[in-house]
Amino acid sequence: MSDSDVTTTEAGRVDSVPSGAVVVGIDGSDRDETCIRWAAGAASRTGRALHLLHAQDIAVELAAANPIAARGLAFVPDLVLDSTVLSTALERARAEWPDLDVTGSEPWMHPEEALIEASDDAYLIVVGSSRISGLERLLLGRSALAVSLHARCPVVILPEGARTDAEGPVVLGFDGSDGSRAAAERAFWIADVRGTSVRTVTSWYAEVVDGSVVTTPGTPAWEQVEGGYRRMVEEGIADLRERYPGVDVDIRVLRGPAAAVLTREAADASLLVIGSRGRGGFRGMLLGSVSHKVLETATSPVMVIRGPKR
Repeated sequence: MSDSDVTTTEAGRVDSVPSGAVVVGIDGSDRDETCIRWAAGAASRTGRALHLLHAQDIAVELAAANPIAARGLAFVPDLVLDSTVLSTALERARAEWPDLDVTGSEPWMHPEEALIEASDDAYLIVVGSSRISGLERLLLGRSALAVSLHARCPVVILPEGARTDAEGPVVLGFDGSDGSRAAAERAFWIADVRGTSVRTVTSWYAEVVDGSVVTTPGTPAWEQVEGGYRRMVEEGIADLRERYPGVDVDIRVLRGPAAAVLTREAADASLLVIGSRGRGGFRGMLLGSVSHKVLETATSPVMVIRGPKR
């Protein structure tokens, strides 16, 4: 390994991410291989660089060597960086994807802070998440959740065991909001690049027609509700159908809790794309409750979109 293989930055800085790169967070765990493989596929299909980011938490390192200093971080000694995780990952990635421009960095920062800062220059952030043993929900680690909340570029969360190929449909959660329209832009573009289809999923639960809650399939009231939602979807994606005529579209309007419907319909998907509502400003950005539940329960890769950036 040459000195240029690994870039180490001073505490609190990430300044070596190539502009427009696909950035993947690694931590030396078993998740790294899946995350790097997914990110490399995205980089290859879009002609972008791949950047491996292995942030090391100063507080954790200090706690191991000097618990007193770690409490206040008033004193930061000359830390000796162990680049084994990153250098090994770089070597494997370059061997498997020799045509990709693969770089890496190891800032002394909390991992979530490093990834969020990297999102200013990144095209896409990829991060993994682990499943709680014996449960159907995901334990959204601090990094995965924080990056989903605050990144300034699209973020892909890879659940443990998620597929890394691009063969299945791209599933789009669509409710007519600005966030879902931005997600639709990205979903159609990805499907076009991959040569696959888009499956739009719109859910509804409690609707009232003529003073009564709609509960019986096949009734005129049921058909009225579903017809209204279908028209909303058709109108919302009409321009995208024109721009991407080669992308087949399957529109599904289904009754049920939004998160449960989305994760069920995306079980065979290569990617689930959802929008995230934001209120502007770092502290004000909020991940919608549906998006949060989807991230906890999905078995497919999930992309969270904040804007139409491709």
